[in-house]
Amino acid sequence: MAGWPYWLAEGLTSIGAPSENVIPEDSDFADLNRRLPHHSAVASKSESRARKFLRRASFLAQIPSRYSLIHYHGSHLLRGTMHHLLEGPYLSLRSVPMIVSFGGSDARIIELARRNNPYFYRDADPEQDERTRTYLRAISKYVQNVATDCEMIEYVAPYFERVFTFRQPLNLSRFQISVSPQRRSPVVLHVPTDTHVKGTEQIVAAVERLKAEGLQFEFKLVRQLAQKEFYRELSSCDIYVDELRCGSYGVTAVEAMAYGKPAITYLRPDLVEKYPSDLPLVNANPDTITDVLRGLIVDDVRRANISELSQSYVRKYHDDKVVAHAMLEVYKAIGLAKSET
Repeated sequence: MAGWPYWLAEGLTSIGAPSENVIPEDSDFADLNRRLPHHSAVASKSESRARKFLRRASFLAQIPSRYSLIHYHGSHLLRGTMHHLLEGPYLSLRSVPMIVSFGGSDARIIELARRNNPYFYRDADPEQDERTRTYLRAISKYVQNVATDCEMIEYVAPYFERVFTFRQPLNLSRFQISVSPQRRSPVVLHVPTDTHVKGTEQIVAAVERLKAEGLQFEFKLVRQLAQKEFYRELSSCDIYVDELRCGSYGVTAVEAMAYGKPAITYLRPDLVEKYPSDLPLVNANPDTITDVLRGLIVDDVRRANISELSQSYVRKYHDDKVVAHAMLEVYKAIGLAKSET
């Protein structure tokens, strides 16, 4: 989840609601090793499957005495699709309020995504869609509340009793705006977690076309960065290209805006009006990326304007304290006693 559960926990703690981000295992997505922040890990990646299960089961037994509420982020403690067989009933019987947030592929139904997005990165897969629906049916049997962004709502709303809006939190004290000089050769950065998902092939093709036109700019495509290394790269670029195929924006685009960088991403036309009207992201898809990128490279005044609007937007909607206050009200609505933390 690109570190957002940690920053939500930190934000909650800072406003007087002590919280912890506990991850089931100290591993990352696919081949990445971003060393994302968290407070503790239940199990180690190097341990046997049996040992991991025992550690998770032991931690589950401790939850009712240690915590007042559990907020799942994309998965649950024992994993799989069997939340309703053990973890859910155990926590429900002990009156622990539960809510879940989703990040994308953990709950996205491909059939619906393809219907609304001609650039979606996955082929039709009815079997995968049924597995996703099975998971949503299972977890929503006891987790009856969901907090997610506007794209994910259409996939998950039929399964949950209450749906709340969730925006990715950032601790903005860690992001110092760096006003880029008026360089003759602006730096364009792209850091994909998954090149197919992000539309990296189309981004590289656009870069090659613009280079062939004689446009002066530097393009940096990098992967396998720890989070601190990524932030160094992000703070020194002039334009950040996030993704072209998902249709909504994620944590990386928010981080780019926090640094005051014009961020290019694809927003589905039907979702644009569901975001705040002052969203300053630069919308592009595989068909328009060449023109959009060209326009930003040659117009430093526009980049400067977007930079200012971007930081303002993140302060208004994504600051960890802003998100924490909103989520604390959600927690109270789903059963967290006002005197509890």
